[in-house]
Amino acid sequence: MQLLHFQLIIFSLLVFSSCENDKNKTLEATQEIQQAEVVFGKNNHNTPLENPAVAVITAQWGAYIDFADDIPKVNRSTIDKLRVLSSRLVVSSDSLYRFIPDTLNTRPISARLLVLQTRIKLLHQALGFDRLDSIRVEEHILEINDAHSNFITQMNEKFIKDGINQEQKDVEDREIEKRKRDSIFKAELRDNNKN
Repeated sequence: MQLLHFQLIIFSLLVFSSCENDKNKTLEATQEIQQAEVVFGKNNHNTPLENPAVAVITAQWGAYIDFADDIPKVNRSTIDKLRVLSSRLVVSSDSLYRFIPDTLNTRPISARLLVLQTRIKLLHQALGFDRLDSIRVEEHILEINDAHSNFITQMNEKFIKDGINQEQKDVEDREIEKRKRDSIFKAELRDNNKN
């Protein structure tokens, strides 16, 4: 009789255990479905507009075109989309960093690009973990937004500074030319007065 009771207890535990496992699997599956539908990133993130001179250069920068199309998509994406997108952004940001056009290849611009590239790789890494930390993913997206804005701002500032420097050079050249003409005119006046 005790053997029968013992077998019944074991059988009950097995049934209970299997029901509990089914509940856990169902709960995990539901959480995964809910997590797949969650949208990350800002709804209204605005990056600075590129200076027209910057737009001309970046239009000729092969890797930048694909990168510029993908980077805004980081906002308002699901986990699955972010995983695909981050993989593409890692590749395109590596290419961007290796092939910076000569006119943009300055320390401040390459430094901002390196920060952006690092932020993208951190997001990609965070998306690769089995257990996803949604807060970290959101933080990485915000950091990517800031780094991208800083990168564009730095490119714009380079052309603004170049424009100011060119304007100053033009003013100096005109001043030198004016002084030359004035000195030639004065020399001619002296020559005419001697005659």
